[in-house]
Amino acid sequence: MRKNMFRCKRMALVLAAVTVMADWMSAPAGMTAYASEKRLPKELVARPAEEPEQASAAEGNEAEAGIQEDGAAEMTAEDREMEQKVDAYFDDAVFVGDSIMLGFRNYAMKRQEDAFLSKLQFLAAGSYSANNALWDLSNKDSVHPVYQGEPRYVWDSIAMMGSKKVFIMLGMNDLNVTGLEGTWEKYEELLNKIKESSPGVEIHIIGMTYILHGKEVGKLENNTIREYNEMLTEMAKENGLGFVNIADSLADENGDLAAEYCSDEFAHQNAQAYDIWVSVLRDYAKGQLEMTEYVRDRNEETGNGEGESAENEVVSTRQGNE
Repeated sequence: MRKNMFRCKRMALVLAAVTVMADWMSAPAGMTAYASEKRLPKELVARPAEEPEQASAAEGNEAEAGIQEDGAAEMTAEDREMEQKVDAYFDDAVFVGDSIMLGFRNYAMKRQEDAFLSKLQFLAAGSYSANNALWDLSNKDSVHPVYQGEPRYVWDSIAMMGSKKVFIMLGMNDLNVTGLEGTWEKYEELLNKIKESSPGVEIHIIGMTYILHGKEVGKLENNTIREYNEMLTEMAKENGLGFVNIADSLADENGDLAAEYCSDEFAHQNAQAYDIWVSVLRDYAKGQLEMTEYVRDRNEETGNGEGESAENEVVSTRQGNE
């Protein structure tokens, strides 16, 4: 039976389901654009790249002309400030997950010149799951991400790292073991342990991504994954957690993992897929920051004594838009 995990008195986090529908656009010179050739967020994420500050006037003019031809506006000072805030949003975050998340870690490690990706922290391991995350460390069959040279319970590692935000994605190695309800319960138990070890930590659930059509294995098939993600969305909604929908941005017209984003003819993903991850995550962070600013402004307008009513208004608006 599904049950509430936490009694949150802070602002409920925005649940973001990002639908990516734009076509590829060019970004200004000296900017890094995170996207692949398809399925971009509504606004292309662009921000200062880690490149030499000086560029020739000719290069600058050519770049500006290219921007005008493509119809993309130059980034304003306000936009640049927001992108810097988005960078900073992830400074105290850790990404937890299985081999799909491990792929994102490897992607980031190959791009250490990038100011955003170089700061990301990970607790990921192949075959990791909500089930074996709870297994005793002494169990020879257990799988636990390594931190400071040792396998540790993920909640202990998060506390040791002092992380303020946790982005977690699990399920691929669970569904054929404990089914939908059993996996949900194990996930709930794991999140409770993280909350207990790190009071006040923000938890953002990343929905499970899909597999290629025709590659189903038992309960590991896309209709079940969609149902599972719906359950996780409800979990987030009921407990004031965040939910990030990356899966739909990687799906083809049939709702399966698009072949162009798959690296192994099954479920694992390539660099083009992780380009999309970055776009969706940064778009999500921007939404979180804007909501925080909205609540702060509303609290200033209504006075400190009425802050809770402003937060309730945000929750009501969020649920009404889902």
